[in-house]
Amino acid sequence: MKYKVIIFSLLLLIGLNSYAALGKTIKFATEATYLPFESITSSGEIRGLDIDIANALCKEIGVSCTFTNQPFDSLITGLKLGKFDAVIASMEITQERKKEVAFTNPYLFQTVNFAAPIKSPFTTVSAKSLKGKTIGVQAGTTFEQYLCAHYKTTVQVNTYTSMTTAFIDLQAGRIDGILGDTILIANWLKQQNAASKFHLIGKPVDDALFKTGDGIAVKKENGELLKALNGALAKIKANDELDKIVQKYLPR
Repeated sequence: MKYKVIIFSLLLLIGLNSYAALGKTIKFATEATYLPFESITSSGEIRGLDIDIANALCKEIGVSCTFTNQPFDSLITGLKLGKFDAVIASMEITQERKKEVAFTNPYLFQTVNFAAPIKSPFTTVSAKSLKGKTIGVQAGTTFEQYLCAHYKTTVQVNTYTSMTTAFIDLQAGRIDGILGDTILIANWLKQQNAASKFHLIGKPVDDALFKTGDGIAVKKENGELLKALNGALAKIKANDELDKIVQKYLPR
């Protein structure tokens, strides 16, 4: 077993060094309106949990990295066109997406919830309670895919380029509820002092679509970068750096 560990460590080191030797900058794209995962500061800098993770990975690989903000539903298309090298945007690893791009091993697992006004009759999640409701989701997400797969004839699905706009419509009463990452919604409830008017509905959604974890996407042809990112990810998991970053934004 000891020899296997040594060999695995050497392979990781070789993978990291071979990419670093190219002297490249890893160009990441994200959708920077997704607190606490990524957002744009008043000075125009992109920051957040995903960004800290990407920076930690680049440090392990020995390269610099940059970040650009793109609409979520254009991230995979832009990646395939070569506009950037990788996507880190709280993106769930799905079989459908894997047909188009390659993913690293998952770096985070999340739960998903509906949310609605406290005074709304929408207090449970079922085909009956959702019938006739308008639910807001971010375009191109697994949330949209889930609603269309399970409640296509029951629910009116409103898609948005960002969840920020969906939250605005929820507050204005233009939609009955939203579906999204529990962490994102909980952060919104806290940051906007919205907890007195809105709440999470029921337990997290139990569906296989939301159990594969978030990964970093790269072009299928870019096996060298994928290997380097997976090697760096294994290292920051092993030395607890990943856990420290997650704890910074999502304290238990």
